[in-house]
Amino acid sequence: MSSFSERQFEALMSWLEDFHLTPSEEQMHRMWVFVDELMFWNNKMNLTGLKSKDRIVNELLLDSMLPAAVFPEAGRFLDIGSGAGFPAIPLKILKPSLTAHLLEPKKKRVSFLKHVIRTLGLKDIEVIGGRIQEQAENLERDGYDVITSRALTHLPVLMNWCAPHLRHGGLMVTFHGCTHGRLRSEDNETLSKHRMSAFKSIPYTLPGRNVQRELRILKRCEKAPQSKPPSPGKSPPGL
Repeated sequence: MSSFSERQFEALMSWLEDFHLTPSEEQMHRMWVFVDELMFWNNKMNLTGLKSKDRIVNELLLDSMLPAAVFPEAGRFLDIGSGAGFPAIPLKILKPSLTAHLLEPKKKRVSFLKHVIRTLGLKDIEVIGGRIQEQAENLERDGYDVITSRALTHLPVLMNWCAPHLRHGGLMVTFHGCTHGRLRSEDNETLSKHRMSAFKSIPYTLPGRNVQRELRILKRCEKAPQSKPPSPGKSPPGL
């Protein structure tokens, strides 16, 4: 398998360091093996429309590594619509102690994901065939620390799908092609419905691309503490 040239490695590491990400050489080697496998399989089946290795690295790989800056070191994460493995595979490489579930409806992509997981020797990672609407009962309810999605759907729809599976205090990470500014009223209504809030926004520009992108992180509010019942013989406050 090929590896990063010294120039490529230094350029990628410099970009990642701007976001406080410092992957090891072993982790970056695994990233490159992943990209090589994707290039090989992409010649046999259409896993991604990008054919150039430089574009796959700059537009998919780096983009997918960025959420690691807000990921916990341990816990569970769910990726919805994993496709060719972005962002789930790079995130699993960077956060090996996380348990990962990858949800993907297309059989050829499921086959590729299982193959690349075996090739990279990744542990505690499972590919689930199907859509979230169909597999909701088989997923952890209130059980994921992070849910990611590059799915092209409206944010309220995505929140309705994801929020029931996100633990209290957990994060939902979404990718956007440009800075969206303030959330729309429809977005805010859905946030309120699921007791979620805007936690963080990370604007960025990928190498060689003069296009502003945004990583938007939403947080499910901590579970409200249950109020204690009044002691026997005492009236509740305010009465």
